[in-house]
Amino acid sequence: MGWVRLEAYAKVNLGLAVLSRRVDGYHAIDTMFQTVSLSDSLLIEGPHSEVALKVSGREVDGGEANLAHRAACVLRDASGCAGISIELFKRIPVAAGLGGGSADAAAVLVGANELLGLGLSRPELEAVGLQVGSDVPFLVRGGTARGRGRGERLENLPALARVWFVLGTPPVAVRAAEAYQSAGIGLTGSGESIRLCCSAIRNADVGGLAGALSNDLEAGVVAAYPEVAAAKLRLLAAGAIGAVMSGSGPTVVGLAQSEEAARAIASRLVGRGLEIHVAEPIDTGCRITARGA
Repeated sequence: MGWVRLEAYAKVNLGLAVLSRRVDGYHAIDTMFQTVSLSDSLLIEGPHSEVALKVSGREVDGGEANLAHRAACVLRDASGCAGISIELFKRIPVAAGLGGGSADAAAVLVGANELLGLGLSRPELEAVGLQVGSDVPFLVRGGTARGRGRGERLENLPALARVWFVLGTPPVAVRAAEAYQSAGIGLTGSGESIRLCCSAIRNADVGGLAGALSNDLEAGVVAAYPEVAAAKLRLLAAGAIGAVMSGSGPTVVGLAQSEEAARAIASRLVGRGLEIHVAEPIDTGCRITARGA
């Protein structure tokens, strides 16, 4: 019997172009991913005969529909490994466009691979992760990356420098399927906005990145949930140099050029109806923080 502790990091989308609907029912996208320091914590123990999950922190489904549980089962089926027990402490807002469930799934794959000595490579873990969810391969990897296909075709980019984030989550729930149904598919053609994001990142041009922020899902979500537009306006009015909805929302990401500036923006948003988190870029999807026998 052994155990590992991990931090599972949230992601933000600094750009998201919806290019087409695929024959498999998914959407072809072009997106800019970044992992950030807001995290969930996991304790994984094993081997066990079954997969078990216990969740605390935020209220979330702790059953077989939970992506952490699903990841353990998919890994077991793919590798023939034993079961594990998972204790999950949730900090990342749920169904908020921050990839919290996918981050937990990625951490389970990485942690179980280490704990059970499976010896799977990162590409192999990413391939298993794609069976769990489209964002899981990136969250196995983390850092700064462009994602194409369903988001699983990843191109690493230089680490973001001189950028901090203020995450503002309004009190509404947006289902990803709902967001994609109302998307303006193909409006950005070949993902020109994502190319501009990539160029700004490669050139360490924070102002250029702020100007290139975009999300094809945002207009449709805002039409149904005006709270998202209000959150964006509040972040900009509070001093963010750019802002965009992350993923399918409703969280809006505001950019700042320093930790001091980010915390000043956050302080101006206290009591404005948003859950606020200040976060910095992180170079990994999850991190093992302790292990034992």
